Amino acid sequence: MVKAIVIALVLGTAAIIGYAGYGVVKNQSLVFTFLAPHLPTSQPGVVLPHPQSKLIQADVRLTRQGIDLLLDALDEAVRRKDVNGILRHITHDATITIHLKQGPQQQMALLTREEYRKTLAMSFAFPSANDFTRTNTSVSLALDERSAKVSFKSTETLLQANREFKTEGEETLVFNIRDGKPMITSLEQTFPGDST
Repeated sequence: MVKAIVIALVLGTAAIIGYAGYGVVKNQSLVFTFLAPHLPTSQPGVVLPHPQSKLIQADVRLTRQGIDLLLDALDEAVRRKDVNGILRHITHDATITIHLKQGPQQQMALLTREEYRKTLAMSFAFPSANDFTRTNTSVSLALDERSAKVSFKSTETLLQANREFKTEGEETLVFNIRDGKPMITSLEQTFPGDST
């Protein structure tokens, strides 16, 4: 009797597996129905993700043209004194180093992104001619095109009482692909002070 029950269970299980296998082979879309993540599709505006979207994002590459567009956007943000317009291109864990030179003296400060936000806000509060200019731009793309080092010089006219003076600076940025887009992961600025 027990033997007959075991045989019946085995045959029943085999029949169910065979029927399911036949259904999958006959209707291949069943595989995707069962394996796809459940998302509510009855709601308007719900878009199912493409299965390869993460692979496409991971394959983002840096180009010289793309870096030039990013630098132009950063230049405009500086001219507009737009702190958030600059910070949106900087990662939260970026290494930020500021060098201040005055004659033979040099001071260095390592800043967090939040400290850099405050520093930018203070420097933008100082009156200027809004004539920030980037010159001598040098771009070195890594062979895998997933990182790049950018160096340039800059000038800007600051206004103090009845006096104008030009400041010059040097900057080095390192771009890396983060979450599918180019972001600044390292920023180093050197300001020699008044050049007039």
